[in-house]
Amino acid sequence: MLDAGSRPERHSALIAHELSRLSIDIAALSEVRFPGEGSLREIGAGYTLFWSGRPETERRLSGVGFFVRNSIASKLENLPTGHSDRIISMRLPLRNKYHATLFSIYAPTLQAEAAENFYANLRNLLQSIPADDKVIILGDFNARVGQDSVAWKGALGKHGVGSCNDNGRLLLELCTEHQFTISNTLFQQKASLKTTWMHPRSKHWHFIDYIIVRQRDTKDVLHTRVMPSAECHTDHRLVRSKLNIYFKPKPKKGGALKKKLNISGLQSAETKAKFQASLQSRLEDTSRPSDPSPVPLWEQLKSVILQTSEQVLGFSSRKNKDWFDENDLVIQELLANKRAAHQAHLAQPSCPVKKAAFRLACSNTQRKLRAIKNEWWTILAERTQHCADTGDFRGFYEALKTVYGPTHQIQSPLRSSDERRLLADKTSILDRWTEHFRALYSADRVVGVSAILRIPQQPLKEELDEAPSMEETLKAIKQLKSGKAAGVDGIPPELWKHGGPALHSKLHELFICCWEQGKLLQDLRDAVIIPLYKNKGVKSDCSNYRGITLLSIAGKILARILLNRLVTTSLPMTQLS
Repeated sequence: MLDAGSRPERHSALIAHELSRLSIDIAALSEVRFPGEGSLREIGAGYTLFWSGRPETERRLSGVGFFVRNSIASKLENLPTGHSDRIISMRLPLRNKYHATLFSIYAPTLQAEAAENFYANLRNLLQSIPADDKVIILGDFNARVGQDSVAWKGALGKHGVGSCNDNGRLLLELCTEHQFTISNTLFQQKASLKTTWMHPRSKHWHFIDYIIVRQRDTKDVLHTRVMPSAECHTDHRLVRSKLNIYFKPKPKKGGALKKKLNISGLQSAETKAKFQASLQSRLEDTSRPSDPSPVPLWEQLKSVILQTSEQVLGFSSRKNKDWFDENDLVIQELLANKRAAHQAHLAQPSCPVKKAAFRLACSNTQRKLRAIKNEWWTILAERTQHCADTGDFRGFYEALKTVYGPTHQIQSPLRSSDERRLLADKTSILDRWTEHFRALYSADRVVGVSAILRIPQQPLKEELDEAPSMEETLKAIKQLKSGKAAGVDGIPPELWKHGGPALHSKLHELFICCWEQGKLLQDLRDAVIIPLYKNKGVKSDCSNYRGITLLSIAGKILARILLNRLVTTSLPMTQLS
């Protein structure tokens, strides 16, 4: 998986596109060779890679992982758990409150001690799985199980291949002990659809990659076979199993828009005028709510703003693309040519012309990928330098974000408050963050009476009790900084700044209503807290994160009005001191 040596550039993206072509939902990978634990999201292909490997300081000769379709990854209740550089597990929620536990493994070769330790660890993990869970074990076992289905009844089907070796006996003993079945041996098919790896010296094909399920769940396995057409720059063939299981549907969530609005369109005078005209028309057509409280007035105003923005501006596409995603069409054409040469080689494997054509296609693909990457980096460097020379700091910052490309996210289970347990499921992690920030921000602060008495007292200013004027509202809107993230309402500052007089009038009317009734809207008070790692200390400790708060922009406007009043009224006292 590493982008080094003879392997092609962006190997993870190439594998994800191949999985997408073959309609694979979940793929287990061996020899990932990424350090530690983490995840990598391939946006273009629609997959997320989760992996578990050796520490950064050690030589990376193993590593296991899962490639999961993003629609399934979003349903995970727990983070995939890396048990070692040879075993990673993942628990999927199924319908009717059932679960399926998947293991991606990479067994050691014929080293007896290492193999026995590996199977001992795997046994311990299998014993900890709930009895009702479906269990699916996938991976490279480096074991030949043979075809003696009578001696290994239940564990081995009638359609095995070759003879059994020592590692194969260890695997069959595990399957017999825990009542598992090697699904590859259940179906009658030609040998080319069973064997997965060719010995480099003898040139004999062997059967060493398996998909294993519980014996009671063999009815869920519709078919298991090798996919010779899959070309992922590996000496192992892909094994695919079709299962008749159904995932638990993801609960529908309401609330603010998840996508980002394309606010860059407001830089165009024509788009800005169209947005203001459409917004004014919608605001004039809506009647005032019968309820005099601020809540229905705010909900109506928020709905009009978001609907108009979606219609006129639309949503922005992902900006932080890397060289692979931005040249997706060209790369897909290269992969199609290589795939055609691969299919021709599979049809006549003994033909030297077809074999040479396939090698040439692989070489051309790799060379052109490197040329595309170099050209992309050259253009990015020139754009970054231009932004630095012209003082375009926002463009410079965006270019720097692009430099880092697809980010490797580190899986971060958290320790409980008593530091006795590691929390991996999403619900427990959210509860732990809630507990942490509640303790951090709700701590009682005791201020001595003597300190309060030392504060200079100012005369009573009755003008602060007056309702905000339209001029104050416009001044506060003008003081907003562009480019800030929206709060829970999903309305960025650019919409308030460029919404026009009709929107500003409605916002002022809302502030007057809140002022007169003494009620502050919940959306204007709620905050979204996002923890950012400080790059020091262990990631499982909440205190090693810094929380940033995203507030509603409308609430910031009201707060700015109050701040402007306080600054204006306290200015003479400041000058006097």
